[in-house]
Amino acid sequence: MIEFVEQSTTAAGGTWEHLSGPGVRECEQDSGAPGTMFVYVMKRTDTSGADARVDVQAVSKHWRDAGVDVDEYQSGGPDPVPGVRGRGGPVVSASFDAYPGNYQMSATSKCSDGMPDQQRLEN
Repeated sequence: MIEFVEQSTTAAGGTWEHLSGPGVRECEQDSGAPGTMFVYVMKRTDTSGADARVDVQAVSKHWRDAGVDVDEYQSGGPDPVPGVRGRGGPVVSASFDAYPGNYQMSATSKCSDGMPDQQRLEN
C-alpha cells in the first residue's frame, strides 16, 4: 500500500513527503474474522507550476494500469478543483485531491490477518 501511494505520487510528478501513516484500522475479512487494514497519506511539497488536470489524468492512468476502478471529479464553484478516487486492484480505496498548494494522495489497504492493537504495539 505504501508502494502504491509512492508510485502514484511519482505518476503525478513533483516532490512529495510523508504526511501520516501507515495508520492501523480494524476491519472484517471476507471470512468474518477480524483483521487489520492500513491507511497511508502523502502531501506534495510544492505545487507551483503544477497543472492539476494533467496530474489527475496521469494518476488516473497509473491507477487504471494497476487494476483500480477510477472516478475523476471536480468540485463546484467558479474555480473547480479536480481529483480522482479509486477502488479495487491492490487497494480498497485511494484518493488524489489536487487542491492548489495542497495536493494530497492517500490509500487504504485491503483487510488482512492481524489485530490492530497488536499491530500498533509492534510498530
